[in-house]
Amino acid sequence: MDYIRRRGEGVSPGIAIGEVRLKEKSDFSARRESIPPDMVKAEMARLEKAVRRTRDQLVRLKQDVASSAGDEHAIIFEAHLLILKDSSLRSGLKKIIKEDHLTAEWAITQVHEKYAKIFDAITDEYLKQRKSDVSDVLSKLYRNLQPLEERKPPEDGEMILVAHDLLPSEAASRLSAGNVLAVALDVGGSTSHTAILARSLNIPAVMGLRDITRRVKDGDILIVDGTDGEIFINPPSAIRREFIGKRRKYDFYRRDLQKTAGLQAVTLDGIEFCPQANIELPEEVNAAFKMGAEGIGLFRSEFIYFQSPDLPSEEDHYRIYSRLAEAASPHPVHIRTVDIGGEKELPQMKIEKEPNPALGLRAIRLSLRDRDRFKVQLRAILRASVGGNVRILIPMITEMEEIEEVKLLLGETMTELRRRKVLFDEGIQLGAMIEVPAAAALSDRIVREVDYLSVGTNDLIQYYLAVDRSNELVSYLFKPLHPAVLRLLRNILSAARKEGKPVTVCGEMAADPLSAIVLLGMGLKSFSMNPIFIPRVKKALRSVEYRTARRIVHKAMTMNTAQEIEEYMIEKILVNHPTALLMKDTVSS
Repeated sequence: MDYIRRRGEGVSPGIAIGEVRLKEKSDFSARRESIPPDMVKAEMARLEKAVRRTRDQLVRLKQDVASSAGDEHAIIFEAHLLILKDSSLRSGLKKIIKEDHLTAEWAITQVHEKYAKIFDAITDEYLKQRKSDVSDVLSKLYRNLQPLEERKPPEDGEMILVAHDLLPSEAASRLSAGNVLAVALDVGGSTSHTAILARSLNIPAVMGLRDITRRVKDGDILIVDGTDGEIFINPPSAIRREFIGKRRKYDFYRRDLQKTAGLQAVTLDGIEFCPQANIELPEEVNAAFKMGAEGIGLFRSEFIYFQSPDLPSEEDHYRIYSRLAEAASPHPVHIRTVDIGGEKELPQMKIEKEPNPALGLRAIRLSLRDRDRFKVQLRAILRASVGGNVRILIPMITEMEEIEEVKLLLGETMTELRRRKVLFDEGIQLGAMIEVPAAAALSDRIVREVDYLSVGTNDLIQYYLAVDRSNELVSYLFKPLHPAVLRLLRNILSAARKEGKPVTVCGEMAADPLSAIVLLGMGLKSFSMNPIFIPRVKKALRSVEYRTARRIVHKAMTMNTAQEIEEYMIEKILVNHPTALLMKDTVSS
């Protein structure tokens, strides 16, 4: 047994050691096979029978998963039922059978290929993950064309589940069974349903391993390190002992963080702060609050556009937003209007290829180009705001004219709803994202025209330092503690403070304990991040005094390099508050 070490993407933290259970790749395809005209009616009936079976299975799965893993993870099957009902998908299948006189198996294979091409053309990793939902429904439909087989008994015994990929329904049923120690997949990323479910169930997971299924066999010993994104196949005894110790440390750390999640968000000297969650799916709300979130700081509305090959209707938007608002109530929900364009392609919109998409037609620029479609989203958000906890957040603001145009369209939309006697929150708050250097420079003026600011540090730092953080040749220059970045952030916070308007910082900077302490020292009180990072940031901020952080940061701002600032901050924080940065070393030592 050869020892192999592989690196992927750690999507759910933790460490597990166990035996491999290899799942075969769930693929479906068929030969092109004609049927005589007099058999078309029977073939259509066979398809409809398979649709009914699939619908019944999805309803049962929803009930089973709700009882074992919670309602928030059963919601996925509502989306699958909607896909199964989708008129364009069903008509595409029927057309191939009726007009081309081909089998239902071939029709499903062809429709699947069509959808696969649409999603494969998308470069945004989160949006690409939605391909699995359509594949999941079509694969069930394909299997249900055949006579019902006896259901296999559930696999017992603890295992490390290794697969090329897991369809959402497979992930929900397998991971909620309680015997999966960890997951290792060839493909996938942190925004997949499998990753979201694994994080909520505290199951370590590493994805994007490319060929793990060809490297292992049933019974191999596997270490999965979901924190650092590594797997170790048949490791020697010394490495096993090392990771047993790491696992013990991490389990203690996680239990400690779980206690922190339910504690009050307040510094040692009594200053309150507000941890919020960035989410992509409505089913993440409950899990975010269990992690200690006190609101949804950023809801990415783009996923709605990938529930169907057609553009979403107002009702599609409203259904999601109202469910989101209800699940989060009474806490605030900040819905970012659609951030599509640039590197986030949407086939339904037929956006032209651009030479430099990161600086092109995207986000609010795209929305203002098609005002009717933008007003569809605004109407849905307003209708969902009737409970009073919904906020509107506009991405990639660059100039004051964009704020004025958005306010004009929002006013027109409100007038339309009043005319129709549709209730909404008349005082709904409007916010601007500061993620472009021009907006940062104008923040003192922008903040007067909106109710709040949200600073998107990932894009802002990337644009401001002219560094593509995904480019390994220059990613070392992406430094959140760069003196220029800290000066920029201080100016934004100062501008908002003068106007008495709230500011939230979202992105990786808010999720890093040291950076969060720096931001606290600048006066920031609201942080929004991936829910899994909330407990560790909460623990860090609860472990410091606000006045100490302010004093240390004031001195750090006089320094010339990011390295100087980081070293100084760590030294002073550890002297004053030894436990504040404990999490930096707990799982990496």
